[in-house]
Amino acid sequence: MTTSTTTSWWATSYPDRYYAYANTTVTLGGDPTVGWVDVAMFSSAPAWLPAASDMIALTDAEWSARSLVNQIIKDGKVQTYVPETTTATTASTTTATTSTAS
Repeated sequence: MTTSTTTSWWATSYPDRYYAYANTTVTLGGDPTVGWVDVAMFSSAPAWLPAASDMIALTDAEWSARSLVNQIIKDGKVQTYVPETTTATTASTTTATTSTAS
């Protein structure tokens, strides 16, 4: 009896199943947002899929814990976007008007 094993299309080029990639078409604060991909969901490599070396490999735990809101790729890592805060000072001016009756 022989056993044949079928290797997934992604097993050679994509050693991990889950990845994050820089979605440069949408940015937050100038940094690309995160695109998430489970390569096992495709029957073959989609044309838009970056090379594994251009993505961040994720563990099962990281994939399960990912957030889908306000995530960016910065410094080669997935990070939560935190907008810079600026303190605006508003000066109020009071104008006094005096009228005198003659």
